[in-house]
Amino acid sequence: MSTSNTASEEPLQFYPGLTWRSFLAMIMAALIFLPASIYLWFAVGSSVSIAATYVTVILFSALARIYGTELTKQELFIIYSIVGGIGGAQPLYYWLVYRSYYVNNPLSLEFKLNEIPLRQYVPVWLSPPPTSVAHQLRTLLHPDWFFAIAVNVIFATLGLTAEIALGIVFSYLYIEVEPLPFPFAQIDVAMINTLHEHKPQDMLYFLLSLTGGAIYGTLLYLIPLVLGPQAQVIPYPWIDFTAYTQFFLPGAAIGIATDPLGFLYGMILSPSLTFSMMLGSFATWIFGNTLTLTVFKDFSPDWVKEYTPGMGIFLIMQRAGLRLWLSLFMGISFGLAIYILIIIRDKLIASLKALSKLGKVKGGPGYPSPKVLFGAFFAATTLSVILYIMLVPGIPIWLPFVVSIGLSLVIASVGARVYGELGLMFTPDFVYNMWKAAVYFSPYQGYAGWIFTPALAGFATPWYVNATKVAYATRTRPMDYYKAAIISFVLVTVLGLFFTDFFWRMAPIPSFMFPYVMGLWPNYAISDSLFATRQIIIRPDQILMGMGVAIFGGFGIYALSRIGVPLNPIGLIGGMYSLPPYTIMVFLMSLVSEYGLTRILGREKWYSIRGIVLAGFLAGVGIVVAIGTTITLISKASWIWPW
Repeated sequence: MSTSNTASEEPLQFYPGLTWRSFLAMIMAALIFLPASIYLWFAVGSSVSIAATYVTVILFSALARIYGTELTKQELFIIYSIVGGIGGAQPLYYWLVYRSYYVNNPLSLEFKLNEIPLRQYVPVWLSPPPTSVAHQLRTLLHPDWFFAIAVNVIFATLGLTAEIALGIVFSYLYIEVEPLPFPFAQIDVAMINTLHEHKPQDMLYFLLSLTGGAIYGTLLYLIPLVLGPQAQVIPYPWIDFTAYTQFFLPGAAIGIATDPLGFLYGMILSPSLTFSMMLGSFATWIFGNTLTLTVFKDFSPDWVKEYTPGMGIFLIMQRAGLRLWLSLFMGISFGLAIYILIIIRDKLIASLKALSKLGKVKGGPGYPSPKVLFGAFFAATTLSVILYIMLVPGIPIWLPFVVSIGLSLVIASVGARVYGELGLMFTPDFVYNMWKAAVYFSPYQGYAGWIFTPALAGFATPWYVNATKVAYATRTRPMDYYKAAIISFVLVTVLGLFFTDFFWRMAPIPSFMFPYVMGLWPNYAISDSLFATRQIIIRPDQILMGMGVAIFGGFGIYALSRIGVPLNPIGLIGGMYSLPPYTIMVFLMSLVSEYGLTRILGREKWYSIRGIVLAGFLAGVGIVVAIGTTITLISKASWIWPW
């Protein structure tokens, strides 16, 4: 995989993937799938990302063959890796509509800071005041929104700049210097190779698994999308067992995940790794939740007070995450970062030294020099910090610098490594809770500082590195991928404004047209208000406890693994963030793969086709989602007319 492993190896040759055909595919995804996803984010809390990816790849492959040509493997990679991001994007304007909801919600009057309603602390660069006619007109295309749109676009652009710089740096480190497996990359490569090579046997496996995915997708997504939630055949996103387990394990988040994207990747992970993930998940979300309600009630009195029998997994995740695990998970994250830095210190030093060669590889990926990359990162984050300090008076000057630069580097390095080994990622909510913790320990008084951050990079770095891994496997110029990512950002930013405005004009958000946010946004509003009025407690002792658990637990488990105990320290600690419904299914899928399908098909045969099978299944699910979304959009559009 490396372009520079040894002097005797021939360097990989990379070919262009960003062509007029792949660019046309991005345009089509932005015009067709982006509006569908924007609607679904408001209506059901999901997107058509998977559908956009597979439908577009299959469609453009078929069109090319009709006209007597073939898409190159490199073009397929660009379409495959970028279109899903466009089709599943949640434009930043989603949050502008939410701010409109917040400033017009009675909650913003009920919560007060220094005896002043929080509504009055919301600056015009977050939302026009409640008296603005823009709220009544329900449109973003109004002069009162100009300042808020401009600020959000500027910060998003700076964040993307920093993100791409880190993505390239860690791609080099985790692909060239210390190659990591990146389990999802295997699925992506198998899908691209299958569509490009058209091997009859591979296509047979692909079509069979696609059929299975379409059937499952019909039961899981299509029927409730078309006929309504009352027609649900398989509960989504999980089968919730808490109604039965609450009597002997109160507060435990027990269930079985049904969303295949959340667990199918377990088929390409080892059972020892997935078992470690499941143990970590059980330690927090099952035994931790229960013991703090029954035995250690003084550990989190707010969690004890807020828990009530009958809570489902979703509510348990929200309340326990906020009241019980917030401080501990912050500490575990920092501790995990420290543990990883300690165990890879030699490799990290070698990697940093190797960065000097990053821009000198002839015939290779064509990365910019480290000076350019780090210069772009520091320039983007520093500029965002300066603007932030100007916009948010009262915030300590040092805080945005430390968080925007320091936390971004930690999130990127740890996140990319954990994703490269386990396929796990930090959630956006968790990342932003880290920012809130930093604000919590500062003297800041206000609203904007809690819910708006300077450029925080690193969250998308794992995706960028994973995509670059696929670029290497398909011999695509990695820089073509990053250029395509910039193009997709422009498309989503420009078209997303008009599509979001269109749906807001159709009906109020939230409303019966957009039911998902009816339940979600009140929780967001309460959470924001609790943080701004400092009614959420973040405990330094629990942060230190979490760091200790991660560091000493990691080394303890590592020692056990050296004497034959099948545990993975990063898997165990990383699994603490994941809900049991997913880790249970990931573990079961790894068992099915390792001890079932290898015996039925043979180990070598199964290992050679499992990426194709998984890609086909997800493609089938994606196509069904696309069909269901189209039907839903057409039917919903007719409801708002009086006839």
